[in-house]
Amino acid sequence: MMHVIIRKYRTMRKMMREIGFLRTSRITADKIALKLLQKVYGFYTVHVITPLSARPYRHVVAKLANDLKPRCVVEVGCGLGIILSLIKAPDRFGYDVDEGAIKAARLLRRGVSFSHGDITTVSQQPIDVLILVNWMHEYSPEQLDIWFSPMLSRTSYLLMDAIDPDAPEYYRYRHDFKFLGTRVRHVATRPIPNEKRKIILYEG
Repeated sequence: MMHVIIRKYRTMRKMMREIGFLRTSRITADKIALKLLQKVYGFYTVHVITPLSARPYRHVVAKLANDLKPRCVVEVGCGLGIILSLIKAPDRFGYDVDEGAIKAARLLRRGVSFSHGDITTVSQQPIDVLILVNWMHEYSPEQLDIWFSPMLSRTSYLLMDAIDPDAPEYYRYRHDFKFLGTRVRHVATRPIPNEKRKIILYEG
């Protein structure tokens, strides 16, 4: 027990040195709130340790989407719906395989439709912006191609994250999305400060 307390203390001290007291306090408070919510809904722990205050890349994704002034936005792997809550669009839809996260998202986010499912269950069309971030790195390019291909004809823009080559080894794949070939056109790339990833926007 004592070694766990010491480890958490050292982690917090390191965070305070790197990002400051106020942000560290905000992240800690957000994690406590999410931990309490997890006890009710039983969603995956990854949603507890990654609140919005700890993951600024979500603001980058939302800005790229909002700049397109979309009508219909779909996010696959939406978790608790944080990104969708930052997007201004009349129609917002979130899908996730974590049923607990979907139940919690329905409580937390108003004006967004959430469904338990993966990319194969997305039914909306046409889709102005399809968001696919923070989950694809466990799957091969061949598998992603199988999933993406049916979506391209009904999607105007794709927003995805690419992991840097020197990122930690726990990322199984570091996609360059070459498998999409000429079916999409690169529009923008936004590096994420202090993270080993970029957000990439493609036009379908």
